[in-house]
Amino acid sequence: MKTYHLKVALLLLTAIFPASLPATPATISQVVQADTFVSSGQPTSNFGTQGAMEIAVPTAAQNRTQESLIRFNTSAIQSGFNSDYGVGNWTITAITLTLYSNFATASQQPGNSSFNQIAAGGFELEWLSNNSWSETGITWNTLASVLPGTGNNQMDSLGDFYWPATGSSSAIWNLSLDPNLVGNINSGLPATIFGQPTAGSTVGYLFNTLNNSPAYLNVTADVTADVPEPAAFTLMFAGLAGLAGVRGGRKIA
Repeated sequence: MKTYHLKVALLLLTAIFPASLPATPATISQVVQADTFVSSGQPTSNFGTQGAMEIAVPTAAQNRTQESLIRFNTSAIQSGFNSDYGVGNWTITAITLTLYSNFATASQQPGNSSFNQIAAGGFELEWLSNNSWSETGITWNTLASVLPGTGNNQMDSLGDFYWPATGSSSAIWNLSLDPNLVGNINSGLPATIFGQPTAGSTVGYLFNTLNNSPAYLNVTADVTADVPEPAAFTLMFAGLAGLAGVRGGRKIA
């Protein structure tokens, strides 16, 4: 008799609910594709082969501003979520950026003289529409070619942040769900993140490039699914009434 009740319950569940029930959120991490920084102190120099990059303000001893560019190929993220949930059946719910630092304590001076002293302070991250920059070609003098004011270039804020410089070798920064960044990922397109000091900051934030403990873009998505109609729930409970101890369900990891 119990076997018969179980079969009836499974048939009712199959008839009422879609083949794929809502899955738990999944996160896919994508390693950086290209990264570099530019320096006002060496405006014609390129630093694309360095093991680190920096967001920094001028100091009395180091009178230069440092700004960074990071590009991700998001096609693997798109493919992963399409495989997990089905094409067009997922929604991005969170995006974070993981950065690693070999010099993370205030007042440290990196061995490379191209970098400013480490210091706590604020910085901002922006989405850039122009992904055509070359990590082995761009300089401070050519940075303007990918920023707003040239052609149709656009820039959207992904948030303001504070680097405490307390010695942590890694940091995860929660980015805003900017529609353009989300759109790049949904379409599997390249995505550039630009880092610069906030106004009035004292920051000296050094973090590693793809040549040495690289950055990761971490994207969390969840399945997009319709909620069953109330009538479906009524039918389910009516059909299962009296079938004590019979339960069903499926979770997609």
